[in-house]
Amino acid sequence: MAADTPRWDLTTIEQRVCDIAAEKLCIPRHEVSPGSRLIEDLGCDSLDLIDMIMAIEEEFSVTIPSALPNAVYKSVFTRQNYRLRDMAEIVYLQEGTGTPERAGWFRGITSSTVPHRIPFSQLSGVWKPDAYSLVQQLFEPLDSSGHEKSYRRRSDGMRCVLIPAAEVEIGSDDSLAAPDETPRHRVQLDAFLIDAEPVSSTAYCRFLNSVSASEQQLRDWFVLEPSDDRQQQMPIEHADQGWRPVTGVEKLPMILVSWFGANAYALWANAKNWQQYRTNDRYLPTEAQWEYAARGRRSQNYPWGETVDTPDRMVCAQHGRGDTYQANNLRMAAVNDCLGMSPFGLHHMAGNVWQWCRDWYDSSFYNHPEASQVNPCNSQETGIRSERGGSWVGPAELCRSSYRRGRAPHARGRCLGFRCVSSLEDCPHRD
Repeated sequence: MAADTPRWDLTTIEQRVCDIAAEKLCIPRHEVSPGSRLIEDLGCDSLDLIDMIMAIEEEFSVTIPSALPNAVYKSVFTRQNYRLRDMAEIVYLQEGTGTPERAGWFRGITSSTVPHRIPFSQLSGVWKPDAYSLVQQLFEPLDSSGHEKSYRRRSDGMRCVLIPAAEVEIGSDDSLAAPDETPRHRVQLDAFLIDAEPVSSTAYCRFLNSVSASEQQLRDWFVLEPSDDRQQQMPIEHADQGWRPVTGVEKLPMILVSWFGANAYALWANAKNWQQYRTNDRYLPTEAQWEYAARGRRSQNYPWGETVDTPDRMVCAQHGRGDTYQANNLRMAAVNDCLGMSPFGLHHMAGNVWQWCRDWYDSSFYNHPEASQVNPCNSQETGIRSERGGSWVGPAELCRSSYRRGRAPHARGRCLGFRCVSSLEDCPHRD
């Protein structure tokens, strides 16, 4: 922008941002105002946000950065009650920066062969355990010669990997690291079990068909409002025989599930009281557990090293501007595809879907003494739960193992899923 070019007036920017939001989110214009909250009022998720960002950048010829020094992309999800007027203020402050190249955001579907996958083991049907199976048979040992010990959880068929106790590096001091990833620090973690794969839509239906949830609980977990345009991407549906995956998505991750819905499942899968899903959060991974499981004991950008050396290691940057989807053509990979692999053999620990974590998200947590305690977890309520891993929507840099962000626990997203952890106390066969 030339020095003598008039700046946009902030009030004008606010109104035009509202116009764009209404158009992209298919909401009547009179229902959108500068005070509208992106998540709570407009139901905006990562996919919506990327389309909005690109439209706003084109409209105002500005760059809304996804990395330092202005981590706007992250702040949209980590500020409480982030509103359209906040987005408009960013546009105002960024005037003159020019529309960016977004090559890293759109990698496109690769033309390589279908990645290696292992047999799908997550179960459908109904789980009705008796008292014996609850105590003695929840975990079945698997042959794991030459690898970390692994088990199969009978409740849902999930393969679980034993992550050994260790002193590990958490966070990053790399040049790519955002302030909330620093400083890199060492922590001691006890051994734990973690799911080898994200929870699938098949397994989530097994959970729903095995419990007697109220309508309110289902709304807490995943049921969308009738006006929500993400209905067409919901991966599960209710039929006469109960809940079932939409045809074609049986092996894809369960998405559009809130933190509450993920936590309820994690409790059920571990044979705990799933009705305590608002208070008992022990069976979702802490940020420290997740990061250690993703990349091992040593700090590095990705599970396999410092760079994305081949484009087919993970699923990211698959969304093109204006692309539309049904549940069965979302550009995700099956949970058992060998992509985003961690040193422990965990699938999709980079890319495919973000994963809910136990911690309350706090951008300054790594500067607190609590972050370096044994088995650290931020239990101080902030209104925002952490999520990790990146997804099929965003660029590769958001898939780094130390990248942190969060959302309100009731939020849902088309690129947001979860996996569970389990306690060794519940695994009598571990010896």
